[in-house]
Amino acid sequence: MILLVTAAATYGLRVVLITLVPAHRLPAVMRRGLSHLAPAALAALVVTALVGSRGATALVVLGPMHLALAVAALVAWRFRNPALPVLAAVAVMTVLEVLS
Repeated sequence: MILLVTAAATYGLRVVLITLVPAHRLPAVMRRGLSHLAPAALAALVVTALVGSRGATALVVLGPMHLALAVAALVAWRFRNPALPVLAAVAVMTVLEVLS
């Protein structure tokens, strides 16, 4: 029941904010913050995938995912294309999986 109420509230907020409040009517501070929303969400997903159930020690103990993230970071820095780092990380993880 709690999940249904939360899902309905989230859906309602999305509908209201998208349909009733267009982006050009938002305050300037909020519009500037919107440009940082996608990178922040992606960073949260990456950290969640990296840490998982192991806790904060997963950030310190190096593993194959750290190598994939490092390669993805270098590719992102070099090419400035959002798709290439994902492909590079998947390629590194695939090679490491095949080799192990």
